[in-house]
Amino acid sequence: MNRLNQLMLYVSKTAPFRSDLDRHLIRAAMIFTFFAFSIQKWSQYTAEMLVPLISHSPIVFWLLPAFGVRGAGFFLGTTETIFGTLIFLGYWSPRLGILGALGSIVTFIGTISIIPFLPDGWAREAGGFPIMTLPLGFLMKDVLFLVASFYLFKWDLTRAAKITRS
Repeated sequence: MNRLNQLMLYVSKTAPFRSDLDRHLIRAAMIFTFFAFSIQKWSQYTAEMLVPLISHSPIVFWLLPAFGVRGAGFFLGTTETIFGTLIFLGYWSPRLGILGALGSIVTFIGTISIIPFLPDGWAREAGGFPIMTLPLGFLMKDVLFLVASFYLFKWDLTRAAKITRS
């Protein structure tokens, strides 16, 4: 146990654990995620795959009647590109990072809100809860993204407040 304690103390004093590496990695992961998923929404194939999710959303259900399938994909792809860009610019501007994180929070609240309304989310063939079907499992990752968005919001808000006080 003493060696484990020594190892923990040693590792905790190394550069990665005394720096802002975690914040940079979370920001980079969010940027990558937004760009990777936003690009897909520009294709007809992905837009059609989203119809069952969008139609069961209490927040973005209106996209389909308002814009059609392609328009809904373009809308979602565009907003995700904007939020990813704002989060990226948050490396240099905490105010832009705040806007990106707020957009990200809204995005993931929107996708998480689908979960209770998604029919057949729990795999009955496998005994139901807690075994998820693929659409529900796909949406569950957004809980983590919501938490990461809040982390970036908090971090950029704190940075902006320090700049304002200076």
